[in-house]
Amino acid sequence: MFCQPPSINDKEGTDYPSIWWDLWQILYYVPISVGVFFMDVYKHLIRQPKRPTWDALTAVTVALLHALRSSLRCASLAFWRKIMILPKLLRQDESTYVACPFLVFKLNLPGILEEFDAAEDGTRVIEAQWNLPPPPLITQTQKQQKAAQEKVILYLQGGGYCFYDHFCYLSYTERFTRYMNRSVFSISYRLAPETKFPGALYDAVQAYFHLIYDYGIKPHNITVIGDSAGGGLAMSLLIYLRDHQYPLPETSVLLSPWVDLTYGHPSWVEAEIFDYLPCRPNMSAIMNPARFYLGTDTYHGLSRHPYASPLFADHFSHLPPILIQSGGCETMKDEVRSFAAKFEDCDAAIFKHEEYEDMVHDFQAFDFDQSHSALLSIQKWILHDIHDPHQHHETPSFSSSSSSSSFYQ
Repeated sequence: MFCQPPSINDKEGTDYPSIWWDLWQILYYVPISVGVFFMDVYKHLIRQPKRPTWDALTAVTVALLHALRSSLRCASLAFWRKIMILPKLLRQDESTYVACPFLVFKLNLPGILEEFDAAEDGTRVIEAQWNLPPPPLITQTQKQQKAAQEKVILYLQGGGYCFYDHFCYLSYTERFTRYMNRSVFSISYRLAPETKFPGALYDAVQAYFHLIYDYGIKPHNITVIGDSAGGGLAMSLLIYLRDHQYPLPETSVLLSPWVDLTYGHPSWVEAEIFDYLPCRPNMSAIMNPARFYLGTDTYHGLSRHPYASPLFADHFSHLPPILIQSGGCETMKDEVRSFAAKFEDCDAAIFKHEEYEDMVHDFQAFDFDQSHSALLSIQKWILHDIHDPHQHHETPSFSSSSSSSSFYQ
Protein backbone atom coordinates (compact mmCIF):
# COMPACT_ATOMS: atom_id res chain seq x y z
CA MET A 1 0.00 0.00 0.00
CA PHE A 2 1.16 3.51 -0.79
CA CYS A 3 0.73 4.74 2.76
CA GLN A 4 1.73 1.67 4.75
CA PRO A 5 4.68 2.07 7.12
CA PRO A 6 7.57 -0.34 6.68
CA SER A 7 7.17 -1.74 10.19
CA ILE A 8 4.90 -1.68 13.20
CA ASN A 9 5.96 -0.96 16.75
CA ASP A 10 4.60 0.82 19.78
CA LYS A 11 6.51 4.02 18.91
CA GLU A 12 5.06 4.20 15.42
CA GLY A 13 3.54 7.54 14.50
CA THR A 14 5.57 9.75 16.83
CA ASP A 15 8.92 9.61 15.07
CA TYR A 16 8.09 8.16 11.63
CA PRO A 17 7.75 9.21 8.88
CA SER A 18 9.48 12.55 8.45
CA ILE A 19 7.52 15.72 7.84
CA TRP A 20 8.69 15.68 4.23
CA TRP A 21 7.15 12.26 3.75
CA ASP A 22 3.89 13.55 5.22
CA LEU A 23 3.91 16.60 2.95
CA TRP A 24 4.51 14.41 -0.08
CA GLN A 25 1.58 12.20 0.89
CA ILE A 26 -0.68 15.24 1.29
CA LEU A 27 0.34 16.75 -2.05
CA TYR A 28 -0.26 13.40 -3.71
CA TYR A 29 -3.89 13.41 -2.56
CA VAL A 30 -4.65 17.13 -3.05
CA PRO A 31 -6.32 16.66 -6.48
CA ILE A 32 -8.54 13.95 -5.02
CA SER A 33 -9.39 16.12 -2.03
CA VAL A 34 -10.34 19.09 -4.22
CA GLY A 35 -12.52 16.81 -6.29
CA VAL A 36 -14.19 15.41 -3.18
CA PHE A 37 -15.01 18.90 -1.92
CA PHE A 38 -16.48 20.26 -5.14
CA MET A 39 -18.45 17.10 -5.83
CA ASP A 40 -20.08 17.25 -2.40
CA VAL A 41 -20.94 20.94 -2.83
CA TYR A 42 -22.21 20.38 -6.38
CA LYS A 43 -24.54 17.59 -5.27
CA HIS A 44 -25.99 19.85 -2.64
CA LEU A 45 -26.53 22.65 -5.16
CA ILE A 46 -28.45 20.35 -7.51
CA ARG A 47 -30.59 19.17 -4.58
CA GLN A 48 -28.91 15.81 -4.16
CA PRO A 49 -27.45 16.24 -0.67
CA LYS A 50 -25.76 13.32 1.01
CA ARG A 51 -28.29 13.57 3.83
CA PRO A 52 -31.79 14.99 3.33
CA THR A 53 -31.75 17.34 6.34
CA TRP A 54 -28.37 18.96 5.64
CA ASP A 55 -28.49 22.69 5.00
CA ALA A 56 -25.81 24.56 3.06
CA LEU A 57 -23.63 25.20 6.13
CA THR A 58 -23.67 21.54 7.14
CA ALA A 59 -22.97 20.35 3.60
CA VAL A 60 -20.03 22.72 3.07
CA THR A 61 -18.56 22.03 6.53
CA VAL A 62 -18.69 18.26 6.07
CA ALA A 63 -17.35 18.60 2.51
CA LEU A 64 -14.32 20.51 3.83
CA LEU A 65 -13.75 17.89 6.51
CA HIS A 66 -14.04 15.11 3.93
CA ALA A 67 -11.45 16.87 1.76
CA LEU A 68 -9.14 17.24 4.76
CA ARG A 69 -9.60 13.56 5.62
CA SER A 70 -8.76 12.62 2.05
CA SER A 71 -5.55 14.67 2.12
CA LEU A 72 -4.44 13.31 5.48
CA ARG A 73 -5.38 9.68 4.91
CA CYS A 74 -1.73 8.60 5.11
CA ALA A 75 -0.38 11.24 7.51
CA SER A 76 1.53 10.09 10.56
CA LEU A 77 0.49 10.73 14.14
CA ALA A 78 3.25 13.33 14.48
CA PHE A 79 1.77 15.27 11.58
CA TRP A 80 -1.79 14.93 12.90
CA ARG A 81 -0.63 16.47 16.17
CA LYS A 82 0.80 19.45 14.28
CA ILE A 83 -2.42 19.92 12.33
CA MET A 84 -4.72 19.61 15.34
CA ILE A 85 -2.88 22.30 17.31
CA LEU A 86 -3.59 24.97 14.65
CA PRO A 87 -6.94 26.10 16.16
CA LYS A 88 -5.14 26.87 19.41
CA LEU A 89 -2.36 28.79 17.65
CA LEU A 90 -4.88 30.82 15.65
CA ARG A 91 -6.95 31.70 18.68
CA GLN A 92 -6.75 35.36 19.66
CA ASP A 93 -8.67 35.66 22.95
CA GLU A 94 -7.19 33.73 25.88
CA SER A 95 -8.69 35.95 28.57
CA THR A 96 -11.18 33.37 29.84
CA TYR A 97 -8.58 30.61 30.27
CA VAL A 98 -6.52 30.29 33.44
CA ALA A 99 -3.65 27.78 33.49
CA CYS A 100 -3.68 25.72 36.69
CA PRO A 101 -1.18 22.84 36.44
CA PHE A 102 -1.04 20.56 39.44
CA LEU A 103 1.39 18.08 40.97
CA VAL A 104 0.49 14.40 40.98
CA PHE A 105 0.74 12.56 44.29
CA LYS A 106 0.10 8.99 45.30
CA LEU A 107 -3.55 8.33 46.09
CA ASN A 108 -3.18 4.66 47.03
CA LEU A 109 -5.45 3.74 44.15
CA PRO A 110 -6.38 0.06 43.92
CA GLY A 111 -6.93 -2.30 41.02
CA ILE A 112 -5.64 -1.61 37.56
CA LEU A 113 -4.28 1.82 38.58
CA GLU A 114 -2.19 0.54 41.49
CA GLU A 115 1.00 0.20 39.44
CA PHE A 116 0.65 3.66 37.89
CA ASP A 117 -0.03 5.16 41.30
CA ALA A 118 2.99 3.49 42.89
CA ALA A 119 5.25 5.04 40.23
CA GLU A 120 4.40 8.62 41.24
CA ASP A 121 6.99 10.48 43.32
CA GLY A 122 5.26 13.85 43.62
CA THR A 123 7.22 15.59 40.86
CA ARG A 124 5.07 14.98 37.77
CA VAL A 125 2.81 17.80 36.65
CA ILE A 126 -0.49 17.52 34.79
CA GLU A 127 -1.22 20.56 32.66
CA ALA A 128 -4.72 21.86 33.33
CA GLN A 129 -6.75 25.00 32.95
CA TRP A 130 -10.01 26.59 33.97
CA ASN A 131 -12.38 28.22 31.52
CA LEU A 132 -14.31 30.66 33.64
CA PRO A 133 -17.69 32.33 33.07
CA PRO A 134 -17.84 36.10 33.65
CA PRO A 135 -17.66 36.64 37.44
CA PRO A 136 -20.59 38.40 39.12
CA LEU A 137 -20.07 41.45 41.29
CA ILE A 138 -20.28 40.00 44.83
CA THR A 139 -18.72 40.63 48.23
CA GLN A 140 -15.83 38.64 49.70
CA THR A 141 -18.20 36.88 52.13
CA GLN A 142 -20.41 35.87 49.24
CA LYS A 143 -17.36 34.56 47.39
CA GLN A 144 -16.45 32.31 50.31
CA GLN A 145 -20.00 31.00 50.56
CA LYS A 146 -20.12 30.41 46.84
CA ALA A 147 -16.84 28.47 46.89
CA ALA A 148 -18.34 25.90 49.25
CA GLN A 149 -21.27 25.35 46.88
CA GLU A 150 -19.50 25.82 43.55
CA LYS A 151 -20.70 23.53 40.76
CA VAL A 152 -18.10 22.82 38.09
CA ILE A 153 -17.56 20.75 34.97
CA LEU A 154 -14.65 18.34 34.56
CA TYR A 155 -14.12 18.09 30.81
CA LEU A 156 -12.14 15.25 29.20
CA GLN A 157 -11.31 16.05 25.60
CA GLY A 158 -11.23 13.68 22.66
CA GLY A 159 -8.53 12.93 20.12
CA GLY A 160 -8.34 9.14 19.99
CA TYR A 161 -6.15 9.07 23.12
CA CYS A 162 -3.19 10.03 20.91
CA PHE A 163 -3.58 13.76 20.16
CA TYR A 164 -5.45 16.78 21.50
CA ASP A 165 -8.40 17.95 19.39
CA HIS A 166 -7.98 21.67 20.01
CA PHE A 167 -10.89 22.67 17.77
CA CYS A 168 -13.42 20.66 19.76
CA TYR A 169 -11.69 21.56 23.03
CA LEU A 170 -11.97 25.31 22.46
CA SER A 171 -15.48 25.05 21.08
CA TYR A 172 -16.80 22.84 23.87
CA THR A 173 -15.24 24.66 26.81
CA GLU A 174 -16.57 28.00 25.59
CA ARG A 175 -20.05 26.60 24.96
CA PHE A 176 -20.25 24.77 28.27
CA THR A 177 -19.48 27.95 30.21
CA ARG A 178 -21.97 29.91 28.12
CA TYR A 179 -24.86 27.45 28.24
CA MET A 180 -24.33 26.04 31.74
CA ASN A 181 -22.74 29.15 33.32
CA ARG A 182 -20.23 26.93 35.13
CA SER A 183 -16.47 26.94 35.27
CA VAL A 184 -14.89 24.18 33.20
CA PHE A 185 -11.78 22.35 34.40
CA SER A 186 -9.90 20.43 31.72
CA ILE A 187 -6.64 18.51 31.70
CA SER A 188 -4.00 17.44 29.22
CA TYR A 189 -3.91 13.77 30.09
CA ARG A 190 -0.93 11.78 28.83
CA LEU A 191 -1.17 10.60 25.25
CA ALA A 192 -0.49 7.31 23.51
CA PRO A 193 1.69 5.72 22.35
CA GLU A 194 4.10 7.41 24.78
CA THR A 195 1.80 6.46 27.67
CA LYS A 196 -0.45 3.49 27.14
CA PHE A 197 -3.60 2.22 28.81
CA PRO A 198 -4.57 2.89 31.55
CA GLY A 199 -2.46 6.07 31.71
CA ALA A 200 -5.26 8.37 30.50
CA LEU A 201 -7.66 6.86 33.04
CA TYR A 202 -5.14 7.38 35.84
CA ASP A 203 -4.76 11.07 34.93
CA ALA A 204 -8.55 11.47 34.79
CA VAL A 205 -8.87 9.98 38.28
CA GLN A 206 -6.13 12.33 39.51
CA ALA A 207 -8.00 15.32 38.05
CA TYR A 208 -11.25 14.26 39.72
CA PHE A 209 -9.68 13.95 43.16
CA HIS A 210 -7.69 17.15 42.59
CA LEU A 211 -11.00 19.01 42.37
CA ILE A 212 -12.21 17.34 45.55
CA TYR A 213 -9.08 17.53 47.72
CA ASP A 214 -7.35 20.69 46.51
CA TYR A 215 -10.34 22.86 45.55
CA GLY A 216 -12.73 21.52 48.17
CA ILE A 217 -15.43 20.84 45.59
CA LYS A 218 -17.97 18.25 46.66
CA PRO A 219 -18.37 15.23 44.33
CA HIS A 220 -22.10 15.97 44.01
CA ASN A 221 -21.16 19.39 42.59
CA ILE A 222 -19.06 17.94 39.74
CA THR A 223 -20.36 17.16 36.26
CA VAL A 224 -18.08 15.01 34.10
CA ILE A 225 -18.31 15.67 30.35
CA GLY A 226 -16.29 14.00 27.62
CA ASP A 227 -16.42 13.83 23.84
CA SER A 228 -15.29 11.02 21.54
CA ALA A 229 -12.36 9.26 23.23
CA GLY A 230 -12.91 11.65 26.13
CA GLY A 231 -16.48 10.38 26.33
CA GLY A 232 -15.24 6.81 26.62
CA LEU A 233 -12.68 7.98 29.18
CA ALA A 234 -15.40 9.73 31.21
CA MET A 235 -17.40 6.50 31.29
CA SER A 236 -14.31 4.53 32.30
CA LEU A 237 -13.77 7.03 35.12
CA LEU A 238 -17.32 6.48 36.39
CA ILE A 239 -16.98 2.70 36.28
CA TYR A 240 -13.64 2.78 38.10
CA LEU A 241 -14.99 5.07 40.83
CA ARG A 242 -18.05 2.84 41.25
CA ASP A 243 -16.06 -0.40 41.27
CA HIS A 244 -13.86 0.86 44.10
CA GLN A 245 -16.60 2.57 46.13
CA TYR A 246 -15.35 6.12 45.60
CA PRO A 247 -17.83 9.03 45.69
CA LEU A 248 -19.44 9.62 42.30
CA PRO A 249 -20.06 12.94 40.51
CA GLU A 250 -23.51 14.47 40.22
CA THR A 251 -23.97 13.53 36.56
CA SER A 252 -22.11 12.86 33.33
CA VAL A 253 -22.62 13.86 29.70
CA LEU A 254 -21.06 11.74 26.95
CA LEU A 255 -20.84 13.27 23.46
CA SER A 256 -20.32 10.78 20.62
CA PRO A 257 -18.44 8.54 23.06
CA TRP A 258 -15.90 6.05 21.74
CA VAL A 259 -16.83 3.04 23.86
CA ASP A 260 -15.68 0.11 21.68
CA LEU A 261 -11.99 0.04 20.74
CA THR A 262 -12.46 -3.15 18.67
CA TYR A 263 -13.94 -1.15 15.74
CA GLY A 264 -16.44 -4.02 15.62
CA HIS A 265 -19.66 -2.29 14.52
CA PRO A 266 -20.80 -1.97 10.88
CA SER A 267 -21.41 1.79 10.99
CA TRP A 268 -17.63 2.26 10.89
CA VAL A 269 -17.96 1.24 7.23
CA GLU A 270 -21.55 2.14 6.38
CA ALA A 271 -21.36 5.74 7.66
CA GLU A 272 -17.90 6.54 6.29
CA ILE A 273 -19.39 8.38 3.32
CA PHE A 274 -21.26 10.75 5.66
CA ASP A 275 -19.03 11.18 8.69
CA TYR A 276 -15.66 12.93 8.64
CA LEU A 277 -13.72 10.55 10.91
CA PRO A 278 -11.01 8.48 9.22
CA CYS A 279 -12.14 5.08 8.05
CA ARG A 280 -11.85 2.00 10.26
CA PRO A 281 -8.11 1.20 10.35
CA ASN A 282 -6.65 -2.25 10.01
CA MET A 283 -4.10 -3.46 12.52
CA SER A 284 -1.12 -2.38 10.40
CA ALA A 285 -2.45 1.09 9.48
CA ILE A 286 -0.10 3.99 10.07
CA MET A 287 -2.86 5.66 12.15
CA ASN A 288 -4.63 3.26 14.49
CA PRO A 289 -5.45 5.12 17.72
CA ALA A 290 -6.71 2.02 19.53
CA ARG A 291 -3.44 0.22 18.82
CA PHE A 292 -1.45 3.23 20.01
CA TYR A 293 -3.42 3.32 23.26
CA LEU A 294 -3.53 -0.41 24.00
CA GLY A 295 -0.20 -1.46 22.46
CA THR A 296 0.48 -3.68 19.46
CA ASP A 297 1.19 -6.82 21.46
CA THR A 298 -1.61 -6.34 23.98
CA TYR A 299 -4.33 -4.89 21.73
CA HIS A 300 -6.42 -8.04 21.38
CA GLY A 301 -6.20 -8.82 25.08
CA LEU A 302 -7.20 -5.32 26.19
CA SER A 303 -9.62 -4.14 23.49
CA ARG A 304 -12.59 -5.54 25.44
CA HIS A 305 -11.40 -4.42 28.86
CA PRO A 306 -14.24 -2.38 30.42
CA TYR A 307 -11.87 0.45 31.40
CA ALA A 308 -10.73 0.70 27.76
CA SER A 309 -14.01 -0.16 26.01
CA PRO A 310 -16.84 0.61 28.47
CA LEU A 311 -19.32 -1.09 26.15
CA PHE A 312 -18.07 -4.41 27.54
CA ALA A 313 -18.57 -3.58 31.23
CA ASP A 314 -20.58 -6.21 33.11
CA HIS A 315 -23.27 -3.75 34.13
CA PHE A 316 -24.05 -0.04 34.36
CA SER A 317 -25.89 -0.12 37.67
CA HIS A 318 -25.22 2.31 40.53
CA LEU A 319 -23.85 5.10 38.36
CA PRO A 320 -24.82 8.78 38.37
CA PRO A 321 -27.38 10.06 35.83
CA ILE A 322 -25.91 9.88 32.34
CA LEU A 323 -26.87 11.76 29.17
CA ILE A 324 -25.51 10.50 25.85
CA GLN A 325 -25.74 12.42 22.58
CA SER A 326 -24.71 11.01 19.22
CA GLY A 327 -25.15 11.69 15.52
CA GLY A 328 -27.43 9.66 13.30
CA CYS A 329 -24.85 9.29 10.54
CA GLU A 330 -21.59 9.11 12.47
CA THR A 331 -19.30 6.12 12.25
CA MET A 332 -19.71 5.37 15.98
CA LYS A 333 -23.51 5.31 15.70
CA ASP A 334 -23.91 1.54 16.13
CA GLU A 335 -21.62 1.18 19.12
CA VAL A 336 -23.34 4.08 20.88
CA ARG A 337 -26.71 2.43 20.25
CA SER A 338 -25.41 -0.87 21.64
CA PHE A 339 -23.98 1.02 24.59
CA ALA A 340 -27.30 2.77 25.27
CA ALA A 341 -29.24 -0.49 25.03
CA LYS A 342 -27.22 -2.00 27.88
CA PHE A 343 -28.71 0.50 30.32
CA GLU A 344 -32.22 -0.91 29.98
CA ASP A 345 -31.74 -3.64 32.59
CA CYS A 346 -29.74 -1.57 35.07
CA ASP A 347 -30.94 -1.01 38.61
CA ALA A 348 -31.51 2.58 39.67
CA ALA A 349 -29.94 3.92 36.48
CA ILE A 350 -31.11 7.29 35.23
CA PHE A 351 -30.15 7.48 31.60
CA LYS A 352 -31.04 9.34 28.45
CA HIS A 353 -29.84 8.82 24.89
CA GLU A 354 -30.41 11.39 22.16
CA GLU A 355 -29.53 10.54 18.59
CA TYR A 356 -29.70 13.54 16.27
CA GLU A 357 -30.83 12.76 12.76
CA ASP A 358 -28.18 13.09 10.03
CA MET A 359 -25.63 14.59 12.41
CA VAL A 360 -21.93 13.71 12.32
CA HIS A 361 -19.41 12.94 15.05
CA ASP A 362 -19.07 15.69 17.69
CA PHE A 363 -21.60 17.84 15.84
CA GLN A 364 -22.17 19.93 18.99
CA ALA A 365 -18.78 21.60 18.42
CA PHE A 366 -19.96 23.11 15.11
CA ASP A 367 -22.40 25.92 14.35
CA PHE A 368 -25.20 23.69 13.08
CA ASP A 369 -28.82 24.33 14.07
CA GLN A 370 -28.99 20.98 15.82
CA SER A 371 -25.84 21.84 17.78
CA HIS A 372 -27.77 24.60 19.53
CA SER A 373 -30.65 22.21 20.24
CA ALA A 374 -28.25 19.63 21.67
CA LEU A 375 -26.54 22.16 23.94
CA LEU A 376 -29.90 23.37 25.22
CA SER A 377 -30.76 19.75 25.99
CA ILE A 378 -27.50 19.37 27.95
CA GLN A 379 -28.35 22.55 29.83
CA LYS A 380 -31.82 21.22 30.68
CA TRP A 381 -30.38 17.85 31.74
CA ILE A 382 -27.80 19.34 34.10
CA LEU A 383 -29.88 22.15 35.54
CA HIS A 384 -33.33 20.51 35.72
CA ASP A 385 -33.86 16.92 34.58
CA ILE A 386 -31.56 15.15 37.03
CA HIS A 387 -33.24 16.99 39.92
CA ASP A 388 -36.80 16.10 38.87
CA PRO A 389 -37.95 12.84 40.53
CA HIS A 390 -40.78 12.47 38.00
CA GLN A 391 -38.23 12.12 35.21
CA HIS A 392 -37.17 8.76 36.64
CA HIS A 393 -40.35 7.16 35.35
CA GLU A 394 -41.03 9.09 32.16
CA THR A 395 -39.97 8.84 28.56
CA PRO A 396 -39.61 12.49 27.53
CA SER A 397 -40.38 13.65 24.05
CA PHE A 398 -37.87 15.79 22.21
CA SER A 399 -39.24 18.84 20.46
CA SER A 400 -36.93 18.62 17.46
CA SER A 401 -37.92 16.15 14.76
CA SER A 402 -34.25 15.69 14.03
CA SER A 403 -33.50 13.71 17.15
CA SER A 404 -34.73 10.66 18.98
CA SER A 405 -34.67 10.15 22.72
CA SER A 406 -34.85 7.24 25.09
CA PHE A 407 -34.96 7.34 28.85
CA TYR A 408 -34.29 4.27 30.94
CA GLN A 409 -34.52 3.44 34.59
